[in-house]
Amino acid sequence: MKLIALHSIASLVIATNWAVFIGASINGYILESGIGYLLAPFISIALGALIYHDPLSPTKILSIGVAFGAILILIILSEKLSHWTYLSIATTWGIYTYLKKCTPLNAATGLFLETFFLSGCLVVAIWLFDYPIIWPSEIAPRTTPLIWLTGVVSVTPLLMFSFATGKIPLSFTGFLQFILPFTLLVIGLFINGKTIPAFSLTLVISTTGLLMCLLAYDTAANRRSKK
Repeated sequence: MKLIALHSIASLVIATNWAVFIGASINGYILESGIGYLLAPFISIALGALIYHDPLSPTKILSIGVAFGAILILIILSEKLSHWTYLSIATTWGIYTYLKKCTPLNAATGLFLETFFLSGCLVVAIWLFDYPIIWPSEIAPRTTPLIWLTGVVSVTPLLMFSFATGKIPLSFTGFLQFILPFTLLVIGLFINGKTIPAFSLTLVISTTGLLMCLLAYDTAANRRSKK
């Protein structure tokens, strides 16, 4: 029963995360989405250190301090940010990461429970609110396969993420999550054609690059010490 409750909560948390992220993407809050996913790893790292006692080397602590300071500067100097957007994304993703670490179930079983619970919630919501499901007639034929493909694209990283959280420390999972906001910025700039202030873009890219370099150095140093 505890496992069912855990995955039910996890499904609601990740649904909230995706809903806020999709809403932010549609309404042009690309910078807020990037900041949200930049803040989320800090929650994972903090939970890993406090609850699971994951060791943090001086290099990792330095990288955490540099990255967090840069994000604070970005938030302070950026104008007209939707604060609830990035805070919602960061909090829900950080909590979801922790919940996935708590479960003893494998990745496929856990994700199946979450999908099953959300599907049930969707059916109940449609029945209670009498919300019609209408397929827009103006959608181009080539768009329909892309819509169905989004399900596969969404499930695949969640499945891989669920598998990874059970195999590696939570704090290290947090460090790897810094790749996501950088990817979002690249997609927003070069695919969606979004405009982001030059200062904000430079700060995010330089911080992410520095963080990855420090993490690579720390990982290499740990491997050498083990040998």
